[in-house]
Amino acid sequence: MTLFLNRLTHNLGHRDVRRALGNAYDMLRTLARAFASGPDEPVQPFLWRLETSLEADQPMQLVQSQGEPRWEQLPAGYLQGHAQAQRSWAPETVFAKGKSVAFRVRANPTVNRVGLWREEEQPEWLQRQAEGLGLGAVAATISHVERLRCRRGGAVMTVATARFDGQAVIADPDALAAGVRSGIGHARMLGLGLVSVALLRA
Repeated sequence: MTLFLNRLTHNLGHRDVRRALGNAYDMLRTLARAFASGPDEPVQPFLWRLETSLEADQPMQLVQSQGEPRWEQLPAGYLQGHAQAQRSWAPETVFAKGKSVAFRVRANPTVNRVGLWREEEQPEWLQRQAEGLGLGAVAATISHVERLRCRRGGAVMTVATARFDGQAVIADPDALAAGVRSGIGHARMLGLGLVSVALLRA
């Protein structure tokens, strides 16, 4: 089954963009408009991650879905230009046992749904997730260890987050393809759990 991967650039002058960048739940609700055929229709599953860097003038957003998004259903002027660098691909046709890959994921590391706030607690969590993804020989760095706070109505949620960047060897291509499709960890609606994987040249 095809996956659609989009790179989005936001219009930072748009009021809805500024609000969504400050609250992950507002971002979720805005993006969801592109994955429903109408206001009362079910939302097709999607994953997303906000990428920020000191070098970039503004954040870039990755959005992955099984259905093709309808970006025209977002508020007028929300995107800078339009969806950028959309591509479609099927992980099952790309991954092969023994291939080396680079990966990135921003996730909510937990044990029994309790957040792991300290960086020294997180490598074991990543190793367990990697095994579930069918990855071996994992070497990774951990960065952007943060508390993500967001508001949903009158409630405030706080979750542990960290970004994992590394390399690994594919041991089980089917498991990796399934994990890329579904994401890993909890709090995926808040922009966590999207696993980006790229094959490395031999």
